[in-house]
Amino acid sequence: MNDQLLDLARDVMGSPAVYLVLFAIAALDGVLPIFPSEVALLAAGAFAATGTPNLGLLMLAATAGAAAGDQVSYRIGRHAGRPILRKFPEGTKRHRAIGWIAGFLERRGPVVIIVGRFLPGMRILTTLTAGAVGVPPRTFTAFDLVGALLWGVSGALLGYFGGNTFQESPLAGLAFAVVLVAVVITLGELSRRLQPPPSATRPPRSPAEP
Repeated sequence: MNDQLLDLARDVMGSPAVYLVLFAIAALDGVLPIFPSEVALLAAGAFAATGTPNLGLLMLAATAGAAAGDQVSYRIGRHAGRPILRKFPEGTKRHRAIGWIAGFLERRGPVVIIVGRFLPGMRILTTLTAGAVGVPPRTFTAFDLVGALLWGVSGALLGYFGGNTFQESPLAGLAFAVVLVAVVITLGELSRRLQPPPSATRPPRSPAEP
């Protein structure tokens, strides 16, 4: 069974269509958080250690797809972001996350667009909020391209590193890379939770508030 699964995975990864599929998954994940873009990128990177697919093209496809999906979410935020964000009840985890993003944008500028890409459950909220609070399109695009590039390159390299470590079994390399990413994401989330409140005297207004 494992051999059949591995052969199927090799056939998929050996197809030129793998770059288009990775682009589509990364783009859709920027709008609907039901597509496993990280797993797809790590898997492709792990198989790239065997020579196919091409690591550089994987990075390019992942970066372009992530940036395209973020642009869609940002544009939705600019035109309908506030009504959408208000649907999250006050006091919920996502409502607090929106307030955190808005406060981060106020205190440190759009660097949160880069940070949000690597925090669990924050990617779409970050792009929607950036659009809702009026981050200029050029500013958003510049910072988002940096975040997408870092994501695409780091994810592909982590998968490649895992696949290269377990050359006899790319699936084991994928599992190893997934564990590494989980550790990094956990550390990022802990860092976010340890951030001080945006302001002790005047908390920023969340776009989710009326």
